[in-house]
Amino acid sequence: MTPLPLARKATGWFFQPVALGRVAAMRFLAGAFIWVDWWWYMPWILGHRHVPGELYQPLFIARVLPVFPVPNYWIVVGTLVVLLAAATPMMFGYRARLFGWIVAAAYFEWMIIAMSYGKVDHGKFAFLLLLFLLPTMPKAKWGDRTHLSEHVGWGFNLVQIGVVCTYFFAAWAKIRYGGWEWVNSATMTWAIIRRGTEFSTWLLDYPWLLRLSQWGMVGFELLSPVVMFVAAKRLKYGIVAFFYCFHLTVFLAVEISFLPHLVAMACFLPWERVRPRDLIRNLPRAPRLIREKLKARKRIPAPRRPAETAPEAEPAS
Repeated sequence: MTPLPLARKATGWFFQPVALGRVAAMRFLAGAFIWVDWWWYMPWILGHRHVPGELYQPLFIARVLPVFPVPNYWIVVGTLVVLLAAATPMMFGYRARLFGWIVAAAYFEWMIIAMSYGKVDHGKFAFLLLLFLLPTMPKAKWGDRTHLSEHVGWGFNLVQIGVVCTYFFAAWAKIRYGGWEWVNSATMTWAIIRRGTEFSTWLLDYPWLLRLSQWGMVGFELLSPVVMFVAAKRLKYGIVAFFYCFHLTVFLAVEISFLPHLVAMACFLPWERVRPRDLIRNLPRAPRLIREKLKARKRIPAPRRPAETAPEAEPAS
């Protein structure tokens, strides 16, 4: 029995092959962010080693799976040591599968420790998906564009779905818990008063513009799944670039960062084209290479139209 055309298209889309070079790049970015996370992005998690156990309110999954002990000094510090020790070889591709599973398990415990005291972030959902899918992928090298894998395409598609779900369900939560007053009230005004910057405080004089931005934010989040179904690569990369610009704007306005989400979203991009050795080698020559490429483009002649054939003479009578 042959599969239906729609099923074939869905299967082909979901398992579209991706070059292995992207796997090596994403492993490096994930490992690098883990070092940034504990040192700069969320250093307060380490402070939970001094928090009394009576304040620990485990997340639902920690209550269902009885494998997460109440954090104390040694559990918090030990989890961090294991996480950093495994992230370093993973990011450089040394036994990436083994250390990848250790990183995924340790970071999951790290998030249980972080989010079981009243604050739960939704910006790390796609990054957690990335950490648990990277160990399932084969060994990879930077810049490998020749070896393609449907399994890698499947894994990165799952991460991309996680990225889109983060946006879509954020809009759904705004409407579910805040109602339409979230977009019609002074939500952004309150946010700027609390944590505004020099780039956003001037907006307080234009409340209509802030309300318009609230509608635009929810509209953008609801329409974010479109990026999954765009076939043209340049258009898809343009949409992803808009996502990054959106987060940059939010950070400049109210200093809210979604750095782990941005790392996971990088799997949309063609990192298999990047070769770190070539970049380092060509860095001193970069200005000259750019000028040569621009000159070469100017020298390409425009396509000429084929000359019109002259009409044949009519035979003499």
